[in-house]
Amino acid sequence: MTRPLAALGAALTAVALLLTAAACDDGYQQGPAGHVVAKDRDYECRTAGTGKKARRSCHWEYELTTRDSDGQDHEFEVSSTVYDACRRGSAYPSCTNR
Repeated sequence: MTRPLAALGAALTAVALLLTAAACDDGYQQGPAGHVVAKDRDYECRTAGTGKKARRSCHWEYELTTRDSDGQDHEFEVSSTVYDACRRGSAYPSCTNR
């Protein structure tokens, strides 16, 4: 009886881990590896609709610039969590694992 329960527990744990990983997907593609040379954040606003139905929505956009081993710079958008975790001079993407 303990083996079926252990198997069920392992299966439930695997499903929970998969669901957690899917929930943490923030929709950003991982940028190229390198050292962080610049960080930028912009407050973006957009207006949708016209007249009385016009709505303005604003949000922060976070960007990192990395320099690879060939000396090429790459700028890409990241989540606020990655932006906060990766300081200038740190190695990307390993800085996201702090």
